[in-house]
Amino acid sequence: MSTATVAIVGAGVAGAAAAIRLAERGIGVELYEAVAAPQPIGAGLLLQPTGQQVLARMGLLPEALELGVRVDRLYGDTPAGRAVLDMSYRRFHPDAYGLGLQRGALMGLLWRRLRALGVPWHCGAAVEGFVQDSGGVTLQISGQGTVRHAALILANGSFSRLRAGMKVRQRARHFPWGAVWTVLPAPVGFPQVELRQRFRSASQMLGLMPVGKAAADDAQRGINLFWSLPLAELDGWAARLGLERLKQQMAALFPDVAPLLAGLQHATQLREARYADVRLSRWHEGRVLAIGDCAHGMSPQLGQGANMALIDAHELAAGLGGDWPDVFARYSARRRAHLRFYSQVSRGLTPMFQSHAVVAPWLRDRFFGWGGRLPYIHQQSVATLAGVKTGWLWGRLRLADA
Repeated sequence: MSTATVAIVGAGVAGAAAAIRLAERGIGVELYEAVAAPQPIGAGLLLQPTGQQVLARMGLLPEALELGVRVDRLYGDTPAGRAVLDMSYRRFHPDAYGLGLQRGALMGLLWRRLRALGVPWHCGAAVEGFVQDSGGVTLQISGQGTVRHAALILANGSFSRLRAGMKVRQRARHFPWGAVWTVLPAPVGFPQVELRQRFRSASQMLGLMPVGKAAADDAQRGINLFWSLPLAELDGWAARLGLERLKQQMAALFPDVAPLLAGLQHATQLREARYADVRLSRWHEGRVLAIGDCAHGMSPQLGQGANMALIDAHELAAGLGGDWPDVFARYSARRRAHLRFYSQVSRGLTPMFQSHAVVAPWLRDRFFGWGGRLPYIHQQSVATLAGVKTGWLWGRLRLADA
């Protein structure tokens, strides 16, 4: 541990990617992870063209393509067959696509690169608090005393307690809806789905997405299954509802999913997901910076979590120069327009897809499908999905050279 190094708290996508990008630029980094033996697990994710660009700069995109599945289209409808969403990446750009990937597969790629770079990684080291001064940041490690670093990057998720130590205006509101999810093996003869969703108003949503293989030697392709639930039902769902009844609800909404559900045998296969809307007036305070979901947690509607985390890491490393407060201030300024737009869109879309609202999903069902057939609206919608917009009317993200 050295006052010349940067501490990063959290070894998820944001923290691991930031550690890699900084280490590649010759910056001394030390990674702190509260979990004693972290495992590369997690839901499937859709990596957008912007996140793919970051992986390409890191030299990891070819391996990710081997593990994942290209997704060219997002299609969502109602049980009555009304198209709600029908978006094609190719109508935005002929070479664009999403990449369905198991989160564990992405974490495996990032963690292997961390080890290859020799980044010190302290597992089972829970950071309880920090104090910064003009010369550095002192971290309090649970049961281990204090350590001193030149700067601190918080990347420990939407529900970070450390974020409250930053003296900036901030708000973290739990979304009233969450989800259960799992990755199931594709049955023999099951159609090769793309990103497929089925909605009943905004109170039921089932999503399917191909996510490829967990590892290079895995022969089984996986499909990510996502089922939306209000938090009041998510807590203790297995004891109250039971797996078989949950599967019945899924099949009633989308009968085509029945063959896939045969692989769902135990409630323990389903993991729970909770989300928060995180807002900070700025993402830095002196020598402390928040990135990833810790800085700008959103609902899952736009599928931007891992994407934004990779972009955060890349833009941070691209803006090095000077002392850390200056680096962090430049980062906040550079990321403002992009993150502000996606935070606003996420807050606006969520009630249309996960809520007990009546009017919002009614309007969604009648106008989203119609509007999507107009070339301009379709292109703007896919540009939003692709992670490139920085404003409502115009503005495109341009990744810095690094």
